[in-house]
Amino acid sequence: MDIVISIASKIAESLVTPIGREFGYLIYYDTKMKDLKGELKQLFDMKDGVQELVKAAKRNGGVINSDVQSWLTSVNELIQKVSHFEEEVNMKRQCLYQWNMSRKATKITQDVLHLQKKGTFNNVAHPAPPSMISSTFKEGFKDFKSRITSVNGVIEVLKNEEVRMIGICGMGGVGKTTMVKEIIKRLEGLKVFDSIVMAVVSQTPDIQKIQSEIAEELRFKYDENTESGRARRLHGTIMEINRILIVLDDVWTELNFEAIGLPSELTHKGCKVLLTSRNEDVCKAMGSKEIFTLPVLTEEESWELFREMVGEPLDYPDLAKQVTNECGGLPIAIITVAKALENKRKHEWVDALKQLQSSAPESIPSMNDKFIQTYDGVMIDWRVMKRNYDIPIEYLVRYGWGRGYFSNIDSVEEARNRVHSLVDKLQRRFLLLDSKLKDHTKMHDIVCDVAISIASRDPHRFLIRCDAEKKGWPRETTIAQQSH
Repeated sequence: MDIVISIASKIAESLVTPIGREFGYLIYYDTKMKDLKGELKQLFDMKDGVQELVKAAKRNGGVINSDVQSWLTSVNELIQKVSHFEEEVNMKRQCLYQWNMSRKATKITQDVLHLQKKGTFNNVAHPAPPSMISSTFKEGFKDFKSRITSVNGVIEVLKNEEVRMIGICGMGGVGKTTMVKEIIKRLEGLKVFDSIVMAVVSQTPDIQKIQSEIAEELRFKYDENTESGRARRLHGTIMEINRILIVLDDVWTELNFEAIGLPSELTHKGCKVLLTSRNEDVCKAMGSKEIFTLPVLTEEESWELFREMVGEPLDYPDLAKQVTNECGGLPIAIITVAKALENKRKHEWVDALKQLQSSAPESIPSMNDKFIQTYDGVMIDWRVMKRNYDIPIEYLVRYGWGRGYFSNIDSVEEARNRVHSLVDKLQRRFLLLDSKLKDHTKMHDIVCDVAISIASRDPHRFLIRCDAEKKGWPRETTIAQQSH
């Protein structure tokens, strides 16, 4: 009999417990709903706290831990679930549905408690690996006086809330990209911006490539395939970052920021843009409030850089000094030549010097390729330019008039105005240099060498246009006599 009672008791227990629980869903409907609201409030408070820690970690350059990201995703998914549940509760207020709603509320409350338990983190982020920008920076920035003043100046201006865009200008190969990477490195240490991204624009801008480079550094991928769709996504992402610096390197022409997805100054005052260009006019056209011009290195700075690149001790210091001087203070020339001559024998040094002096550096590895890429595509008749020579602008006027280079011009005075205008334009593009002599100009030795090399390979490229009206080969008309 005891056995029967024991079995009956167990059966009753197994039946009563679930039945009681099911009745409890109906009886304690209001209590279940109240409990759910209370636990949800605690979870939302936890979420807000974690998100603040995440924002602070991002500002300091940290990478958010995967468990934190997963937890935040789960909380957001639960929020969506609760939202649908609330809609269902509002639609089914009759007693008939209260049992089901109370049952669902209990299950959601369990999910909330589970997330609360997992929402305590010792750390929300870990240090980021060295940035791509810094890791590719191997040529080394030297704290030369001619550079450090500009670096400090750019950083100070970027701190100014009133300035949105800054330009760094200089001739090709003078070190604009190297300097901007150093500026980025220092800004990261100063925590001036929450994010710093860099994209290379180049002579033929590719909007989607620029968008992709910025997205990669902001660590997101586009779902959109169209240029406009990607622009909207990029714009939205940038708008969420309080302080961001966008570096656009090697800008040749005015860019359409809206097409890329960059916010305007009016919509995002915390978004600043730093340009590098070999054309001062481009920086001005794009609205740069401050423009820093990067000069060539001084003789002492050039020598220090050359010695560091070629390695010491120097076997042929006198030859090395002469070779350095022939590079004209241009960092790209100094680095290229120094690396080419590292560990080379004396006859190779002598030959390299001879080539540099004779405007024919073809045998120096990488030398001509780098400079043809840098300087091919400008207007001037290279035949009238000479190394280390101040050219009278009036001579260019007479030469151009005699060669028949001017279209739609009827007088020497008009031609003179045209030449002065073109010289000014080429100086702003750092393809011609200022002369110490009045009404004179000059060309950097390396630019002159490359121009001669280009012309010797292809005579039809003696004349290359730069916004000139002239189309086709110039007429061969000459005028024997001119009046001033």
